[in-house]
Amino acid sequence: MINKLDEISLDYVKKIGAILILRNPEKYTINNLIEFKIQCSQRKIDLYIANNVKILFILQSNKFYISAYNKQQFWHLRYINSKINIIGSAHNAIEINQKIKQGCNQILLSRLFKTKYKNKKEFLGKIKFNLLSRNFQVNYIALGGIKEKNFSHIKDLNVSGVALLSDKKKAGTYVPAFFKK
Repeated sequence: MINKLDEISLDYVKKIGAILILRNPEKYTINNLIEFKIQCSQRKIDLYIANNVKILFILQSNKFYISAYNKQQFWHLRYINSKINIIGSAHNAIEINQKIKQGCNQILLSRLFKTKYKNKKEFLGKIKFNLLSRNFQVNYIALGGIKEKNFSHIKDLNVSGVALLSDKKKAGTYVPAFFKK
């Protein structure tokens, strides 16, 4: 997940096989977004546009991200573009159900581990995470507090991937090992 277009090296993202979710695309001009999308396409990096259908259509993208706070319905996007891939973010069973109704293929389920932010005191932990993820048939991506020191716990979870806001620079040392079978 990125907040700025220049926040991380695209070559690095390509190297570790990650995807990008641009959280605030409306901060940028359409020309900047088109250029960034071209750079991602050249490197075969999936770029997801967050919460902005207008920009999604302008960029002619089929990668969309719906944040947890976004309650709008987006299932209709499948009628417009049958190849669209929608990722949503959720924190509890109610939000997971809502994201499924919004048409999400995958759900970022957070907060997995304790984080340093004062207003982010609640976290799921491994047991709650697994209980939530097993109640709904959808692919989950773990998010929240994932660092080198607790990465070994990821292998015990019902996830198809991990998402990082912090430790992006260190991700290449431990994320690829998780996905190698």
